[in-house]
Amino acid sequence: MQRCEVCGDPSPRRPCLRCGGRIARDELLAPAPGGALAELVNGLRLALRGAVLTLRTPRLLALVVLPLLITVALFAALATLIVEYRDLMRPELATAWPWGLDRLRGFVAAAAQWLGVLAAIGVAAVSTILLSQVVNAPFLEWLSQAVESIVVGQPDATPLTLARLWRTGVLPILQAAGMAIVQAAFGLLFLLLSLLAVTAPIAAVGGVWLVALTLADVAIARKGFPVRERFRRVRRSLPLYLGLALPFFLAPFLLPLGVAGATLAELRERCAERPRRDAA
Repeated sequence: MQRCEVCGDPSPRRPCLRCGGRIARDELLAPAPGGALAELVNGLRLALRGAVLTLRTPRLLALVVLPLLITVALFAALATLIVEYRDLMRPELATAWPWGLDRLRGFVAAAAQWLGVLAAIGVAAVSTILLSQVVNAPFLEWLSQAVESIVVGQPDATPLTLARLWRTGVLPILQAAGMAIVQAAFGLLFLLLSLLAVTAPIAAVGGVWLVALTLADVAIARKGFPVRERFRRVRRSLPLYLGLALPFFLAPFLLPLGVAGATLAELRERCAERPRRDAA
């Protein structure tokens, strides 16, 4: 499939109808790639730059607020159900305790109940993050597309065909569902690793990597790239994407604010590859 060298859109026409073959706002993609430590810092810089751009642009902010509201509502509904049916988590201590320990017996039962509630809320939080990828996928795709339009200086002029509707609308949602399953498996693995002091740092880095994978997915999903391209993109520019993902690993419910930064990172990396492609 022939793609535009600037934006990656699968268009055979030159100049590309999506970007016109140019970047209108180079300052949003600066600085040029450097060493590993510099790229880690650049990832943080792009995350902040994208968040500021989103907060200052009403049409971008609306596309962030809507998925955030959906995510919060989903988590609130799950948490309400857990608290409402918390009595189901109270253990039945059938064996009578020695005389005088009735109060301790009640305390142990209540503590076990609330530990179960806290564990269930933790599972609900992880489930919400995974489900939100499917629920919020259309909003985040539109957000990424709007940010790209700002960078290239023009709206998408590509005609809407059934093939494009499938690639930019339906396929990203299906891929988001598949990615959610993959990330759930990795998330469970990292959760188990986090229980051990020796492997906890590996679990933390793995968690940041999962967030980076999510952001890379949003930035390229609507362009019809295969799922393996998400992994390849993050692996090839790992320090950059780890820096980009770190703030949203610490505050996962703010993940939509990272979409703009991920879109900037995708365009930046693609433009950086152009000299190497031209030389080849």
